[in-house]
Amino acid sequence: MLKNNRKSGFTLVELLTVVLIIGILAAIALPNFMGARLSAQTAEVKANMRTTQIAAESYSTDTAGKFGDINAITPYYPGGDMKIAGTPGLRPKNPWTGQLDEAPITGGPTTSGQIITLRSQSPGSYGAQGKHSYDVCDTGDSYAIVGCTCASPPAHVSGSTGKVMVLSNQ
Repeated sequence: MLKNNRKSGFTLVELLTVVLIIGILAAIALPNFMGARLSAQTAEVKANMRTTQIAAESYSTDTAGKFGDINAITPYYPGGDMKIAGTPGLRPKNPWTGQLDEAPITGGPTTSGQIITLRSQSPGSYGAQGKHSYDVCDTGDSYAIVGCTCASPPAHVSGSTGKVMVLSNQ
């Protein structure tokens, strides 16, 4: 009687084929994953901008329509006691660094004209990754909030029209 000397298992060619297929799938998926991560971080910057906008608008209702600087609106962030010179709330987390209670930067538009001009521009280099700016405009009659993407280098957050997104009461 003849014995079968063949051992069961995978051949080297079969193993290399599987590794090659896994490598190709990873090469396709990784860029998509990185793009999704950047989109999620940019969405978080937009949410942080909105949180700052709500704090500024809430402060304005208590001061007869005047907008305060970043220190004045801090009690109106989540966790604050929502009154002028009250207990500060927690500012949003920076999605790039993970730092909680990070103060917004300044250096955005400070007049209505600058807000209008910035809204008509394509996003350019701006700020620091994941941060947003908050500036009082027109001597307290308005405000401007501009976000920075988490991309490298950071740029303005764009709106649905592809232009710079500026949150303001203008």
